[in-house]
Amino acid sequence: MLKIDYEIADNNCATILNEFDVFGDTKEWLRKYKSLYTRFNIQPGNLPAIADCNFEGVKYENISKFHSLYQKLSFEYNILDHKSHEEAIVYFFEQMNSYMIGHYLTDEYYMVLDRVDFFYSLGNAFQELQDRGNNLLYTEIVQCSNCIKKQYFFKGTKDGSYLHLIFKLENRIVKDLIECRDAKCVLPNDIDTEKQVFLDTITPPF
Repeated sequence: MLKIDYEIADNNCATILNEFDVFGDTKEWLRKYKSLYTRFNIQPGNLPAIADCNFEGVKYENISKFHSLYQKLSFEYNILDHKSHEEAIVYFFEQMNSYMIGHYLTDEYYMVLDRVDFFYSLGNAFQELQDRGNNLLYTEIVQCSNCIKKQYFFKGTKDGSYLHLIFKLENRIVKDLIECRDAKCVLPNDIDTEKQVFLDTITPPF
């Protein structure tokens, strides 16, 4: 390819990134831009894929960002090819991505709430965590000796605020969630119980 090819592609990628809709049709987006991704994708053998975004000492940032976004969306759309359903839900909790959690949690009710109210409540909890400066969560898992259940602590990377949940599983499929409010549960050593964020279960005003 010539310099002009990189310049044109970089401008196209800038437009694609600016117009990207996080709530759009991921499958269609991946299909639409697959050839562009393939054109600038380098993946020799079993090595990780990298973007072909450098030419004559110039790095074309928009090509690089588009390549990273495509990789991420492709992985997430096909995540069950790489992870169990339980692991996939954990992954999206860590990113506070309620949209993708909703994509993979498909039952009608969770926490005795219908889907609309549950995801409204989950969105409120994620917003509270983000308002406290947390852009990502990390997971600590504790096997509680009191209730004999696996406890998930999704902790903010900024201030340690957290969600405390139990997943109800059937064949490693997450069928429901329980929000733990019991101080008798076994907690990680560094947990600050004053920083627990609860799902706001108030029905939305509509």
